[in-house]
This record gives sequence, structure tokens and C-alpha cells, in this order.
Amino acid sequence: MQDLRYAIRRLTLSPGFSALVVLTLALGIGANTAIFSVVDAVLLRPLAYRDPERLVTVEHFYPSLNHLQAPVSAPGFRDYSAQTRVFSAVAVENGWSVNLTGMGEPERLTGTAVSGRFFQTLGVRAALGRTLLPGEDQAGHDRVVVLSDGLCRRLLGGGRDALGKKLVLNGEGYEVVGVMPPSFHDFFGRTTELWSPLVLKPEDFADTKRTNEYLALTARLAPGITVERAQSEMKAFAERLKHDYPDQYPPDWSLVVTPLAEKATGNLKPALLVLLGAVGFVLLIACANVANLLLARAAARLKEIAVRTALGASRWQLVRQLLAESLLLSLAGGGLGLLLAAWGVRYVAALHVAKLPLPTEALRIDSTVLLFTLGLALATGLLFGLAPALRTSRTDTQQVLREGGRSGAADRSGASLRRGLVIVEIALALALLAGAGLLVRSFARLAGVDPGFRPDHLLTFRLSLPEAKYKTPESQAAFFDEVLGRLAAASGVRAVGATSVLPFGGSWSTGGLNVEGYQPPPNQPGAWGDIRIVTPGFFQALGVPLLKGLPFTAENGPEAVPVAVVDEEFVRRYWPRTDPLGKRVAFPANPGQPTRWMQVIGVVGHTKHEGLDADARIQLYLPYRQAAKAVGRGVPAMSFAVRTGGDALGAANSVRAIVHAVDRDLPVYALDSMENLLASSVAQRRFSMILLGVFSGLALLLASIGIYGVMSYSVAQRGHELGVRMALGAAKPAVVGLVLRQGMTLALCGLAIGLAGAFALTRLLASQLFSVRATDPPTFVLVTALLAVVALLANLLPALRATRVDPVVALREE
Repeated sequence: MQDLRYAIRRLTLSPGFSALVVLTLALGIGANTAIFSVVDAVLLRPLAYRDPERLVTVEHFYPSLNHLQAPVSAPGFRDYSAQTRVFSAVAVENGWSVNLTGMGEPERLTGTAVSGRFFQTLGVRAALGRTLLPGEDQAGHDRVVVLSDGLCRRLLGGGRDALGKKLVLNGEGYEVVGVMPPSFHDFFGRTTELWSPLVLKPEDFADTKRTNEYLALTARLAPGITVERAQSEMKAFAERLKHDYPDQYPPDWSLVVTPLAEKATGNLKPALLVLLGAVGFVLLIACANVANLLLARAAARLKEIAVRTALGASRWQLVRQLLAESLLLSLAGGGLGLLLAAWGVRYVAALHVAKLPLPTEALRIDSTVLLFTLGLALATGLLFGLAPALRTSRTDTQQVLREGGRSGAADRSGASLRRGLVIVEIALALALLAGAGLLVRSFARLAGVDPGFRPDHLLTFRLSLPEAKYKTPESQAAFFDEVLGRLAAASGVRAVGATSVLPFGGSWSTGGLNVEGYQPPPNQPGAWGDIRIVTPGFFQALGVPLLKGLPFTAENGPEAVPVAVVDEEFVRRYWPRTDPLGKRVAFPANPGQPTRWMQVIGVVGHTKHEGLDADARIQLYLPYRQAAKAVGRGVPAMSFAVRTGGDALGAANSVRAIVHAVDRDLPVYALDSMENLLASSVAQRRFSMILLGVFSGLALLLASIGIYGVMSYSVAQRGHELGVRMALGAAKPAVVGLVLRQGMTLALCGLAIGLAGAFALTRLLASQLFSVRATDPPTFVLVTALLAVVALLANLLPALRATRVDPVVALREE
């Protein structure tokens, strides 16, 4: 306690020094705490299910189709649960977004249809009422619903009164039987607000639908079964299925088992680990800076330490006293860093909420993060305080007392250590700058990718028709025709169209195809690609270029000749040297049924869909009036694209009014501009780029301050030497050159070490880069030059100050 009281008095006597140290540490500790809170929430915190390490997901795996991992089919769900012994429980789910009516304005709710043992598989209970029962996923027993805590509070005020209430969903009544706790979130649908039974009909289990993949599967491993054993047995089971149903599965098809926790963090884990390493570098630079400050301060206290030693103080007492000061500074920096981290976590959540695999409220400063910050502050205090304390405690008492505290003695104390710390700072800063530079170049390349259409002035939204009201494909098409016609006639609208799957809209639809004139190689799958059902005018609305032939028109109705439009990627792969117009494509027919061929009438440009960096897949477009015959069902949900003459979002109110004039009970949802959808598609890369850029900029600032501080202190301590040189006739340029040579030697050593480290470390960024190598020469040259210029400026100011030393004053002081 005596050491702490004395440390407080010493630090309050130097408020400027103390404030600088605390602020430097707060930046380093705050950055580490903010990123650790995200890492803890995403990577370390277990999923909020019972024994989450026992939960896995099973997916269909297609190595030859860009290693595609797809959901499972209804026959697959049945077989994997009934014919395997590696799982104790299996459940599937599918998206079930619904229209809520009868409670004011119509509203679109995000729901999920789940099999009967869904909640039992996850091992969760309802907070109020009950969860779904196994028998309720049968037709006639499925008009029940379980609500999330948030939706229950918003719609029904919360409380037990919610149980038994009726909700009108898609025009049909559902009874509320349970409410989930606030902590529960659906793994595959983080924004899910309600759950209802998934009813699978007998025809869904037909063998011809074994690759009709739309069900997300979650399974709980049986006692004693490891993930590795489950993977081995499911792979063997896949081989058996291919043997039993050779016409249903491609030759290289298989099954893959992935732990649920790994599935949640697979895409984000590399980026978060890179950011965690980056903030670690920032903290090391901050510690090096503070250690330099303490070494300089300790040099000025050599006489005090010598007197204490002469009066009988032991080396341990001296080290303890100096470490007390360091720990006080680090704890103060940790407290301020915690405040900065709380702000930083909110910023991270706002910047990247759509891509993190957890809700926004899960990002918080909790007890784990508080303990991490406390431990980090204590470790930091020891790290930056130990070297100065040990250095100072080895003071030669007789020499210091004999010299009377001359600057020469002080300069010799710890000079090599201070210079070494500067070299380390520069090396670490260069590694961070190289990583940030690579991400900036990568993001610039990605942003320059042509999506294949014009995203400006484009408003998008989605409509889903309740099948209870629009029962036939004809009634669905009539509704869409009415809305399209009214939108096209609206003021300010340049073009309008609709599609089953909108680019960057978050959904996709793919399938296998028979292509006229194409025979797949032996043991290879056939043609496979994206399938789009579109209205006339869709290509014009999006600005997709028509390269050859004709677009769809109103003449392409259900009784007309079946037609299709393909993209240029389709032509490049399957008809590279022939005219594609008049060629035919078809979906694989079921055994005993004739093939329904569709004639190609046009070729359009290839459009990006899932992301600007996604691999190109062939694209097949079908007219929506022929969709019922082509795919065997109607299209009750469509995404609209409205090209406006002004701000896209400015037309939102008129769009809602037009839709409600046709059907007042139909909610307009997913309403956004295409430019926002594009920006969201690159959110994860922008997230990494911005944060790593901020951290590297902070590292550059701290490194430049470190260089400036060391050189300023060196000039101050060499006042006598410089005064003698100038008294003997040394010109000012010679003095400037002397100081610059000393400083730039340190900088060049740091740059050389930093380059070697950066070449090794940036390889960890390879998975985060697009069209840029991890050892991109222009990036390394640019960041090296930037850091060299900053180091030159940081050295130049002390060098110029050295020329203002008055030789007479310097000699008199000595």
C-alpha cells in the first residue's frame, strides 16, 4: 500500500506524462477488448442449446460443382433419421415467411417451418407454454405456432395471456401454444420470429426428389459417436444410396457432416483471427511506446534511485515501486479502454450486423470481457513496466552520485533498449499496413466488378401471395400482371419487372439440366446452374443487356411454345461455336415421362447473383406464364425491380399504395435499393478492411510518436555533444544529417524486419483477398514508402531542433 500511495503521488506530479501513457494504453487495450468481445460472442461462446458440441448438420456435397454444399431433400431426411445409427435425433427446417393480417397494417413475419422433433433435437424448452409436438407435423394438426420472445412482446404484450391467442397467417388461423426464451435463436434463421410444423406430403418422399434439396438438417450425435465416426458412416451411407439409386445421384455426390459451431463460424473465423492478431500488434506497439516513455522518465530519476539504493533500498523494493507505477497506469488505461471498447462494440454491431451469425444484442461487454480487460491491463503493466524497472534497478550508485546525474549517464542507461523498441514498433506497423493495403486493393478490385446490370435508381421489394387466397397459378399470374401494369403506369417509373430470385436478394434456385448437343464426360455430372422465372420487362428493368435474339413478351403464355433465355456463360460452356438460338434445354424428366424441351429464343449478359466474387454459374431464364408447366407449380412469391427516374427509395410509399390498392392485406417487404443490396453483399470484406485500416493507422500513429519521442530524447541528452560540434564549426546541415542518420538507421532496420515478417504474415490473409496476391509487390512498395516518409518526418523535427542548440548554453549547463 505504501508503494501504491507513493506511485499515485509520483504520477500526479507529472499529469501530462501520465495522461499520455494512459491514453496510449487505452487505445491498445480498448481495441483488443472490442475485438475480443466479438471473438468471444462468435467463436468462444457456446451455442445456446443443450450440449451444443453434440449437434451437427448434414449436407449434400457436390465436389465437381465448385464444392457445393446443399441442404437435404425430404427422402434424405427420412433415410438419414431412419436408416443410420449415428444420430439420436434428427430435425429439418425450411423458411416459412408469412403474411400477418387482422392486427392493423398487414405485416410480413419471418418464420420457419420445422419438423416435429426440432426443439427436442436442439434441447430447448419454451419459456411459456410448450414447444411443438412430434405429431403436429402431420396434415390437419399443424395449425399451431410458437413465438419468439420479441414477437410475443411486440404483438401480444408478452405474458401468459399470449397462450391460446389466434393469429391469421397467410389467411389461415394459427393458435399460439408457446413462447421461447429471449436467449433462443434459430441457428439457420437468426431473424426467425415464429415456428410452425413442417408438413411433408407423401409425394415429397418420392425417389425422383432425392436431390430436391431445400431442408436444413440438424442432428444430435448418439452417445459415444464422434463427429469423425459420423462423417465416416455417412460417407459410406452415401455410397450405398448411389448404388441403390444410380439415376438419382451424380457419381461424385456425397454427404458431409459438420459440427454446428463450426458451421456458424466457418466464414468469419479467419477474418476475426486476423483482426485479433492485428489488435495484438497495436497493443505491442503501445507497450513499446510506453516502455520508451518510462525508460526516458527513469533516466531522469537515476539520481533518486541511486540515493534510495545508498540509503539501503533493495533491488526488489526498487522494482516493486516502479512496477506499482506501471500497474496503476495500465489499470487506468484499461478503464478508459473499456469505455472505448463499449463504443467500438456498438460500431462493429452497426457495421456488420447482417453478416455476424448472432443477433445484435449478443455483442456486449459481459463478465468474460471484463475479466479479459482486467487480465490484459495487468499483463500490459508488467510487459511495459518490467524492462524499465529492471534496467533502472541496476543503476551504478557510485557512478551516478559521482557524476551528479549528468545527462551522459542517463543517455547510456537503456539507450540500446529504447532503440530496439523503436525497431520493433516500425516492424509491427509495417506488417499491419501491408495487410490493410492488401485488403484495400482487394476491396477496390471487388468494387470494380461489373454485376452485369445497372444497380442505380433501382428499387426492389418482394410480394408473397397466400395460397389460401390465390390457389391457382392463373390467379397468381393475374395478380402479378395487375401490379406490374399499375407500377409501369406510375409517375417516375422507367421500367418494371419481377423475378423468382433477385440478384443479391439472399436466395437462390439451382437445378440440373439436359442441354441439346451436350453429353457430360463419363463419371461427371450433367449441366447444372441457376434457374430464374421472370416477367416480360425484367431484363429492361435491371438493365441486363440482350446480346442476341428476343426477350420474353406477353405472347409467351402457357399455351405457347415453351421457350427460354440463357446467359452468355451458358453459351460459352455448351454452345461455344454454334448459334444458340433455336437450341433446346430441358429439366431431367422422371422415369416414364416425356422430356419437355424449351427452345432458346435469346441470350443475355451474365449477372452476378450471390456476390461480386462468386464463381460464375450458367443461368437459365423462363417466362413466368409458363412456369407452372415448366417446374410443375405456380410462382406465389416474386421479387420486383422498379427502375425510377430519381432516388429509388423515394418511390417506396407509392409502391406500397399501388400494391395495397390491388390487395390491402398484402404486405410489401424486403423493400430496399439495389445499391444497398450490393453494399450488403460485400459487407464482410468492408468490415475487415475498415477495422484493419483503423488498426494499422493507429499503429502508424503510435510508431511515428515512438520514433519522434526517442529521437527528441536523444537530441536533448546529446546537447553537450552537439554544442561542442557546433562550437568547433559543424554546419547546421551536418548536424541535421547526423541526427537523421541515427534515426533513419533505426527506421530502415525496422522496415527490413517488418518486410520479412509481412511477407510471411500476409499469407494468412489469402482467403480474404480478391484478385490480389498476398505478396502483391505494389502494395508492399507503397506501404514501405509511406512508413519511411512518416519515419523521416518524425526524425526531421528533432533534427531541426538540434540545429537550434546554443553551444554556449549547452557547454555552460555541463
